[in-house]
Amino acid sequence: MSIGKNNRLYLAIGASVGFGIAISLGITLLLISKFSGAEFTAFVISFAVLAIAVGFAPELQEISIAGNVVKLKEVKADALKAIESLTKSRVETLRVLLRLIVRSENGPTTIELIDPRIPEFWRVIDLAEEYDCVEQVKKEILIGVPILLVAQMEIISLRSHNRAINAAKFAKEVLEPQELIVLAYDKSSIQSATQNFQKSPYDKLKLELKTSLSEYSRLYQLKEKLETESN
Repeated sequence: MSIGKNNRLYLAIGASVGFGIAISLGITLLLISKFSGAEFTAFVISFAVLAIAVGFAPELQEISIAGNVVKLKEVKADALKAIESLTKSRVETLRVLLRLIVRSENGPTTIELIDPRIPEFWRVIDLAEEYDCVEQVKKEILIGVPILLVAQMEIISLRSHNRAINAAKFAKEVLEPQELIVLAYDKSSIQSATQNFQKSPYDKLKLELKTSLSEYSRLYQLKEKLETESN
């Protein structure tokens, strides 16, 4: 990573200002007899070395502190290697999490409106966005999304006994959200589902479908976005 001319200038200015303040402080301490002549000299030399180190940090290969040589370039290289290793580990961890989430399949119950794996899936995606590594885990996301879409369709089918939805579900076919919405809101299909929800009348099932369909659409949009970026 290179440092631009502006950054070099800022470093030099900052080092000069810092050195000037140190000189002023040293003179003040000398005048009030807090410093001896030798102490003042050592103080000034120390800050001069520090100012040079800061001002010319990009060019320095090594610096000696109390007889100990610190190789700055090697320290920087080691730090960069550690950061690179950490980044790779983080990406691999996210990949594993995405795979595990979609594999932990539990059949949906009549209570759920959203497949329980989906919130966890979104949390991992949020982490990928935060770490700026969505591109590196895109493959795992695109593998997982269709699985979760079919699972969400299963939940929708519990509240709308539509033959087309059931056929798509069993064939693991991902329907477009608008098509699924039209099929799910079919009045006779919802009425048929009320037989399994004795305490849930037609209007309540229709309201619950809205939540389930909204999550389906959100996942589908993610799938479309990533597929478009890949082309």
